[in-house]
Amino acid sequence: MTDNGIQVLKDKLARAARVMEMAGLLDFSGHISGRVPGSRTFFINPMQLSRSEVTPDDLAEVSLEGQWVGGKLEPPQEMPIHAAVYQARGKINSVAHIHCHYAILPSIAGVDLVPVCQHGSIFGAVVPVYGEADKITTFEEAGRMADALGDSRAVIMKGHGAVVAESSVEATFVASLHLEENARLFVEASVLGRPQPLTPQQIERAAQKTFLPTVSIQKTWDYYLGKGRKAGIFWD
Repeated sequence: MTDNGIQVLKDKLARAARVMEMAGLLDFSGHISGRVPGSRTFFINPMQLSRSEVTPDDLAEVSLEGQWVGGKLEPPQEMPIHAAVYQARGKINSVAHIHCHYAILPSIAGVDLVPVCQHGSIFGAVVPVYGEADKITTFEEAGRMADALGDSRAVIMKGHGAVVAESSVEATFVASLHLEENARLFVEASVLGRPQPLTPQQIERAAQKTFLPTVSIQKTWDYYLGKGRKAGIFWD
């Protein structure tokens, strides 16, 4: 990819970090990364800056082996999460480690997070859980997390957060939103009774009609960019 293409990617990542902080998916911690398809390095928001302050020039560049190879600010300690997913999943070009509120509650209660709405259908019959709540700072830990993720779009880190993996920055952002939306509905419905998951047929039909690149993903991304501009959260 050209230098211009890399700059476009870095611009998306910086905006995504700020929008995800605005949406409550990132806080003082958490991170989103992205890479040029097929690249052996990726870009990630740095450890030192608030997620609401990140600009394209602040991003750290890291190799898939975990070496910090570019940028003035160092990558977060949980960088192996991202590298391990890229190593395991060649078609993944963006990874987020989010600090979601609702999505971790089922793991705390020891129940499965299942799809209960259209947007939740993209995660299949159940969202897998990585059973450790520890901060992941080694490739050994990250490898176990990546194994738990498998071929799924997301994995819950028990009592901690979640990891979302997708083909683009925009798709990772939207999938993160959908994960938390489905979890919120699941948790709130639990007050009324036992939530009824979508049937396999409903999951298949719903998944085919949502999360489409030019319809739902781009539409949602553009909506949040516009919302962010109105809120004045960007640097330009």
